[in-house]
Formats: sequence, structure tokens, C-alpha cells
Amino acid sequence: MSSSISQAVRELAEPKLAEFTAKLIPTVDPARMLGVRMPALRKLAKKLLREHPQEVAEFKTTVPHDFQEEDLLHVLLLNEERDFAAWHAEITDFLPYMTNWTLTDAVSPVCVKGGKAANLPKLERSCLNWMLDDRVYVQRLGVVVLMSLLGTESFSPEHLRAVAALAGSEEYYVRVAVAWYFAEALARQERAALPWFALANSSGSTDSPGLPAVALRMAITKAIESRRIPDELKAELRQIRSTLPRRS
Repeated sequence: MSSSISQAVRELAEPKLAEFTAKLIPTVDPARMLGVRMPALRKLAKKLLREHPQEVAEFKTTVPHDFQEEDLLHVLLLNEERDFAAWHAEITDFLPYMTNWTLTDAVSPVCVKGGKAANLPKLERSCLNWMLDDRVYVQRLGVVVLMSLLGTESFSPEHLRAVAALAGSEEYYVRVAVAWYFAEALARQERAALPWFALANSSGSTDSPGLPAVALRMAITKAIESRRIPDELKAELRQIRSTLPRRS
């Protein structure tokens, strides 16, 4: 039964880690934190799928789960689904429970990796649709997963425009995802991304390249932290950042 999976998660709990993790995810009730390390959850997910597939199927129907780590395990189990249609149906069902950044950022489906290029356009459509959703973490999910297309043939400069449309969001976790996306884009698709860093768009319009100043500052900071951005470009980014207005 799925209760045995819940028990297996509880057995991995580390109370001290739970206290630390609660500070990193302030939007989650600390009472829902067990303190389970991600490698342990990944190992458990693979073992359950290999040895107890029926229990896994039952576990995925018992939502909402009691603990944050059970939600994470749910996402990790979905990641292992090799059929795109099945994965998409299940992740869609789980969207109401995508309630914090650790869950969105854990989404990495195997059905679009390696030789699964045929599924990339489907993933693209899903991401673009999620970004139009009115739920904060569904929007973040769209941005974060769209990032996985940056190094593929399915990347389009139009993705930058779609992400930029969220740059003015009042939601912190959406804005951070936008900044992260543009920093990654600069590292992996420099030619397409660079125009967005060249000029702060104070109006917030995305009709032409240029991010709002607040979003641009965040994106530059993320890019400067990256080891994949050349030092020369980082120097230029620092110069651009020095001209931007500060926001408390």
C-alpha cells in the first residue's frame, strides 16, 4: 500500500536537516518538513519503481501528500516515466500541488532526454502553456523546464520573448526563474540572449529586446555567478548593472 511508501520516506528523515530546509522554503509549513536528502529520495524513487510499481501507482493517487518530501518523491517518480503522454497527463494532475520552488525545479523527465528529440516540441508547447497559467509555481515550472531546451534544436529566440513577458511579475519566485533563464540563455545561446542584456527596458515592454531594470539586474547577477560566462562578458555585464537603478 502507499502508506508503506510514506513510512519509507519518514524513515529517511533528519530533524536537523528539516529545520535547515524550512528556512530555504519559507512558503512551506515547517510542520510538513521531514528533512530528507535529495539523493536519498532519488535512490528511493528508483528502488520503488523497480520493486514496487503497484504501490507507486497507488501512492501517486493519494494527493495531497502529508509532507514536502512526499511531494518531492512524487515528482521524482514522474521524472522516470518514459512515455511523454503518460508523463504529461500525470504532471498535469499534479500541478495543483506544485506549491514551492523545490518541486518545480526537481522536474526533469527522462522522456525528453537523450534520443527523445521527438518529444521536445511537445515539451515546448507544455512549457509555453504553463507560463500563461495564473498560478505562480505553474508559471515557474514553465520557465524552469523551458530552460532544458536551451541546448537543443527545439530552442527558439521566441522563448526569450515568452519568458521576458513574465519579467514584470510581482511574484518573487517567478522573477527569480526569469533571471535564471536569461543567465542560462546567455551561457548557452549567447547570440540570441545578448540583446536582452544590452539595454534596460524601463517601460517593461517586451515588444523589443530589453528587460525591465529590476529583472535585468537579477539576470546579470545570476550570469556573473556562472562559471560558463567569459570574464570579458562579465565585465561588460557589471558595467551595465552599475547604470541600473536600485530597488530595495
